[in-house]
Amino acid sequence: MQRYINKLPYFFCYLAAFALGMKQLREPDVWWQLLSGRWMLEHGQITRSDVFSYTMAGHPWINVKWLYEIFIALCEKACGPDGVILIQSLVNVAIVYFLLQVLKVLSQRLQQSIPILFSVLSVLLFLGIVEYRMAGRPEMFSHLFSVLFLYFLLKYGDTEWKKLFVLVLLQCLWANMHEGYPVGIVMLGTYAAGSFLSWWLRKDTASAKTLGRAVFIFIAAILVILLNPNGLQLWKQPFEIYRQVWANKYTTELYSFYQPEYWTIEAKCHIVLLCAVVIFWIFKIRNWRSAKNTTAFSPALCSYLLLIPLFAYLSLTANRNIIFSEIVLFPSVAIMMAVISKGIKQKMPEKTNLLIATALAVIFYICIISNAFYKATGSVNRYGIHVSMLHNPLGAAAFLKQYNIKGTAFSDYFISSYLLWDRYPDFRSYIDLRDLDVFPAAFFDDYFDIYAHPARFHELDTKYNFNYVVLSTSQLIPLQRELFWKEGYYMIYADPVSVIFLKQNTGNKPLISNSAIQKPFTWPQPAEDPTWATLLSKLLNPAVSYTDEGEEQAPIYAAEFYNSMQDYPEAIHQLLPQMSRFEDNPRAYNTLAHSYMEYSKVTKEPQLQQLRRDSAMMMLDKAKNVE
Repeated sequence: MQRYINKLPYFFCYLAAFALGMKQLREPDVWWQLLSGRWMLEHGQITRSDVFSYTMAGHPWINVKWLYEIFIALCEKACGPDGVILIQSLVNVAIVYFLLQVLKVLSQRLQQSIPILFSVLSVLLFLGIVEYRMAGRPEMFSHLFSVLFLYFLLKYGDTEWKKLFVLVLLQCLWANMHEGYPVGIVMLGTYAAGSFLSWWLRKDTASAKTLGRAVFIFIAAILVILLNPNGLQLWKQPFEIYRQVWANKYTTELYSFYQPEYWTIEAKCHIVLLCAVVIFWIFKIRNWRSAKNTTAFSPALCSYLLLIPLFAYLSLTANRNIIFSEIVLFPSVAIMMAVISKGIKQKMPEKTNLLIATALAVIFYICIISNAFYKATGSVNRYGIHVSMLHNPLGAAAFLKQYNIKGTAFSDYFISSYLLWDRYPDFRSYIDLRDLDVFPAAFFDDYFDIYAHPARFHELDTKYNFNYVVLSTSQLIPLQRELFWKEGYYMIYADPVSVIFLKQNTGNKPLISNSAIQKPFTWPQPAEDPTWATLLSKLLNPAVSYTDEGEEQAPIYAAEFYNSMQDYPEAIHQLLPQMSRFEDNPRAYNTLAHSYMEYSKVTKEPQLQQLRRDSAMMMLDKAKNVE
């Protein structure tokens, strides 16, 4: 019985890891990846050129993620698109399991016992820091493979080297699932370098043999990458990835440490842990050297120690890479806490240790399923397997389908992914989230130039003859104003996520002239979740609900949209009559204050101008009172 009680904290760690994967589906990338997998299944071939955009149709496309895309497309057939979130949850559990195995192996090597409190605390710190990358992305398998590589290298790197050939097979699989596969090569290369360092320090026969075997496995892993549909191209792909990191100035996840956007709360916590671990190992190595304990420097341990600075550098080059460094740091964090605790002679009774560990894991789990964790960290994620209506253009897609709107569309970088998944082949993108894999950097520059110079859109319109424009309400605001106020296009649909403008031509005249179908602002229907997703979400939290998607918020979103269009009278018209419903909502008061203040700036009559300023100040005061 006691054995099961001792496992209770770990049970809640696994439960928390699983719950962290159960996020509302909001990542736009998942939609084109599902479409790509569906296309490959339907056509019985791998995507080798662009078939989803009209601007780059036929352009070579090195699709490294092809196997992952087929995998999630098969899952979609069985579970719907929500199945991607279930996969993430299962991968999270596997990552935590193997991280604990890594900790067990490393602590045994160092002959250091780890109280359960510190191993649990390390898991919770890890999950809290890396949660933002656990969002149904294909890189989940790069994270899992990284943990597996670390486990195999530490467990078998010194003795049972033949078992390391499993890593060669995993490297082959990795190279066909995600562009993060060079991480595996780096880890095996570091194993070879660590083996050399061990031999240099110890000068023994065993280390020399391990070095030769490590180099052999490293070369085998490089060669096995060739077993992919793109052949030699994947040997060049690591250099292409680094080129994209420097060239792609448009994806926030690629920000490096010298850019302010890098320094999220997760990044700050990571750097604190990284510095602590580095200091810990400096003192540990110094003590070994002073004691002339060369036996401690085994090939596996030397390899692990080399991985810490290498992956630290990787985490500094791009915000998205922090999780790889955290994987390597994980066992060191627990061991460091155990050593410090022993050093200050603060040994806690085993039952107290168990009780605190269980309580922390339970509290963390409750914070996840109640969304308290996400709100505290400022995350946009929310608990529950559910396609988020406020992050995906469900309404725009349904409107296009209902009224059979086709032809060449201009769409923004983010919104096109869902529309491709829902409307292809009737919808093809102008630009989409496949980034520099398909679209040249110059094309990106021209696209983003429209943000500052919306009139450039008309040059593109002359070239491509757009029939309609569909944009995210948060993107290309100057262009939206251009289309909203000037002749040539007519806004026929708007909701919190997307807006549709139809070209004023003969073909669209029946729709434009039909006031019954026009949606100056509407609330789209929420996605209907599969039964299994609803049951699973309620199993972990019976009170789960998606209150943010309630239509009662529509007047606020409508006013914010019309504020962005600089149609302040309409913004006031949308929100002011409904303010009795928002007496305790500072967002509503602030939105209305913005409408009045901006409206006053374009009001010529002095008395009326002052009246609107006074109204704005009154709304701001009310907002402060209810905050």
